[in-house]
Amino acid sequence: MSPRHHPSADILASYATGTLDPGFGLVVGVHVGSCAKCRAQVSAFEATSGAALNDLPQAQLASGALAQTLARLDQIRFRPVAPDTRPLLERLPLEPKRWVAPGVWVAAVNTPRSAEDRVYVLSVGKSALTARHEHSGAEFCVVLKGAYRDELGVFAAGDFAFADSDVNHQPVVEGDQDCICLFATEGRLKPHGLIGRLAFELADV
Repeated sequence: MSPRHHPSADILASYATGTLDPGFGLVVGVHVGSCAKCRAQVSAFEATSGAALNDLPQAQLASGALAQTLARLDQIRFRPVAPDTRPLLERLPLEPKRWVAPGVWVAAVNTPRSAEDRVYVLSVGKSALTARHEHSGAEFCVVLKGAYRDELGVFAAGDFAFADSDVNHQPVVEGDQDCICLFATEGRLKPHGLIGRLAFELADV
């Protein structure tokens, strides 16, 4: 089943030009990998960016530069690398899991980020809910397994969700299996209530 929720055109354009921070680019990339529609849009943005290079002024090259470059290429031996077919969760550079509550764990992703931002995987057991919360800035999310629903809709495997400081929501796991999501957030989440604050502090999100 194809994803039903997608990044905006602006987000996809930023992804195509490589201007997203690594953690946010990772989230978008996971979605793009499962979404033919978004892959086509990214390819179109990349083609447009490539065509724009034709409008740049030509640079002067030293005499023999092309021959030297081709000679260096002849000296390089490429070794084919087999694709990594492991599930995504096994390929991500995850820190040890933090158990926040029964059936709920979070694991930080070891990727470059600013000190206040967070990139992590969250797993919530079936029929469970997270604490109601708001956001300090942008939040990118892609569902890796299962589904959840909140005030913005129902999000299933492959779907991309965007939230910002205007969003106040409480995701609830949908269906009969755990829900696992990959998140990148600007700043810390803002939970409501004492239990939410304690849980988010323990999870370091």
